[in-house]
Amino acid sequence: MKTTMMKTAAMILTVGLFAGCATNNGLKEEVANAQAAADAAMKAAKEAQLDAATAQGTADAALKAANTAKDAAEACSERCGRMSEKAMAK
Repeated sequence: MKTTMMKTAAMILTVGLFAGCATNNGLKEEVANAQAAADAAMKAAKEAQLDAATAQGTADAALKAANTAKDAAEACSERCGRMSEKAMAK
């Protein structure tokens, strides 16, 4: 997201530097183009943020499932150990 903002800022700075040499109509067109690029970058950044939030939710659910499976495996291992001890004691 920082890279996109930096590119947009660089584009706007470039437009500003050329503003002294451009005609008024040309400057308006360049500003409009820069604004359109900035709007597109912002939209892409928001979509990326949404995708990241979705991925984080999926990762959290996977971690919860893994912890549940680990707890179940540990409980099963304890039961098997107790059963083995009882069988050996007989």
